[in-house]
Amino acid sequence: MVLRNGVFALALMFITTSVLAQDYVVTVHGIVCSFCAQGVIKKVSKLPFVDRSMYTNGVKVEIEDQKVIVAVREDSVIDRLSLFAAIESGGYDPIDLWTVSATGELTTYPR
Repeated sequence: MVLRNGVFALALMFITTSVLAQDYVVTVHGIVCSFCAQGVIKKVSKLPFVDRSMYTNGVKVEIEDQKVIVAVREDSVIDRLSLFAAIESGGYDPIDLWTVSATGELTTYPR
């Protein structure tokens, strides 16, 4: 009986454990070099909803694909306007925002 209760408690712990941070992808025009990427990382990583424990201070830039990946803390919600404003303040043009599913599929983030 004690073993069964222990197994139940362990299973319940795994079920109630918080999910990992949510990733979002922004298509951004104008990022052409690693210096550009560093500027975007610096500005976006200051946003309060960014999970700085992921990537480089919560942000990953794919220069060739002109994409910025942002990890959002599990206890936060992404602020699209603030995110786009941070990217625009560096002189870049954010186009689209996508949610990344657990399977890696991209879904358009509602405006």
